[in-house]
Parts: sequence; C-alpha cells; structure tokens
Amino acid sequence: MVMTPLTVIILAKNEEALIERCIKSVQWANEVLVMDSGSTDKTREIASSLGAKVYVQEWLGWPGQRNKATSIAKNDWVFFVEADEIVTPELAESIQKAMISPNGQDVFSLDRRGDFLGLLLPNMSRRKNISGFVRIYNKQYSAYDMSMKVHEGIIYSSKPILLKGVLLHWRGYVMDEYIPVGNRYATVEAEVLNESNYRATGLIIFLRPILRFLWCYIARGGIFLGTRGLIHAMLQATNEYVRYAKLWEMQNIDRVLHPPTSVYREPSTAQVKPVASYSISAAKTGEVL
Repeated sequence: MVMTPLTVIILAKNEEALIERCIKSVQWANEVLVMDSGSTDKTREIASSLGAKVYVQEWLGWPGQRNKATSIAKNDWVFFVEADEIVTPELAESIQKAMISPNGQDVFSLDRRGDFLGLLLPNMSRRKNISGFVRIYNKQYSAYDMSMKVHEGIIYSSKPILLKGVLLHWRGYVMDEYIPVGNRYATVEAEVLNESNYRATGLIIFLRPILRFLWCYIARGGIFLGTRGLIHAMLQATNEYVRYAKLWEMQNIDRVLHPPTSVYREPSTAQVKPVASYSISAAKTGEVL
C-alpha cells in the first residue's frame, strides 16, 4: 500500500552539530523542509547536501515560524521535528503505517524522551500531555495556536492517536547549559502565567518545587536512575521555583535601582567638605596645601 505524501519540517538555527543526524532519521519522508532563521554556521549547507529543501525566514516566534513553514510545504500532511531530535526506526515505521490512507482530521502524537548527562530519561509528562503531544497533522484541518508564546500546541478537533516508538530529544547538554536554558524558559513561562492572571503566592512558591521534585523523582522513576535522577529532579524543582519566583516579582516588585532614603540619604552639597589635597613636596614637610 502507498503512503500518503508527508513533509517533514525542521526549524533550525546554528545546528550544524545536530542537523545531519536529524535529517538522516527522516529521509524516508516524501519531502524534508528546513526552515532556517539566520544560521551563521554550516546548517544550511549540510541540510542541502542531504537533499532537504532549505528556506530562510526571519524569526516569527515559535507558532508563527511553524505555520509559515507549513504554508510552504508541498504536502498537506506535515510532521514537525526539531533539529535536536531523532526519529527512531520503530517510530518511523509507525508513522509510515499511519500515513496509509489516514483520515484528514486525524492527528498523531508521539512519545518524546530527552537525555540528561548521557542518560535517556523516561517521559516526564503526564499521561494526558503525552497523548496530546501532537506533531503530525493535516494542514487543511489543523494549525499551531498563534496565541501560545511557549510550549506551543496545535489546534485540532479529533482525538490524538499515540504512535509506537520514541522520538529522541538528545542535545548532550552539561550543567552550564541546562541552567541558562531553564532560566530563559522560566522567564517566558512566568510572563505567560502573568498574562493569564495567575497569581503567585508564598505558598505556591514553596510548594510547587517540592511537588515537581516528587513528580520527577518518585512518580516518574528518577529514583531508579541513580545520582543523575536525583540531580535532574532537583534541577526541575529549581526551574519550578525560579518560574514562580519570577512571576511573584512581576506582580509585586518594581525594580529599585538606588537605595531608598531609609537606607541611604545622599549628603547635600552644603554638607560635603572639600578634601585636602597634598603635593609630594608638602607631604614631605607635613604641610597642608
């Protein structure tokens, strides 16, 4: 049976270290489209050499960039893969089977798993979020939600179909890279929460990190991953704390660049006494000039 034509779309910027393995894992697709947002390395050259169609588009935000790329794809069915992801053979087989006479309004979700310090983690999402992690859809019926600034999702009307196989999200980050990435996401996520009028309180700031730690370490099995599992759970808890601390700051604090008068009162001009100046010769004689 013939597979319905499918376009794989990869958003990229300065991904020369990872783009090759990503494209090679999806070369079975009818079209591979790389939407580049201004790479200064060899990302575009590598992608072109592997047969991908490369387009350059100034960054439009995550949902905007995705929808723009979708409009360029020659096929109605599209599959979004990040440059730091790898489609495993089992997942590739599942996708090809799913693309045999699919219903136009069908959407397909994937089990995406990340790495941490050289170890493949279990999927840390809730079951509902795993089944709702849609990456394959028909652009005539679905599209990315333009209102979402981060963790963007697809608008669809049917129940997602979870495919077998794993989508690997492997960057090989070390701690010096995890921490600033978590900090950047915390800022955007706090802004989204603030725009939705979610209020941060001291109790929330205290409890959320604890619950996140227990979720990652106990509920999702981090306890069985040794020291890496412990570090990962604590890092996730830290990110949770920073997110809600930033949200509280946005809602309660104006930046205070200078100390208030209760802390430091700048002396008036009249109170300032001139400082005696000395010359080298005067210093020798002890005379004040």
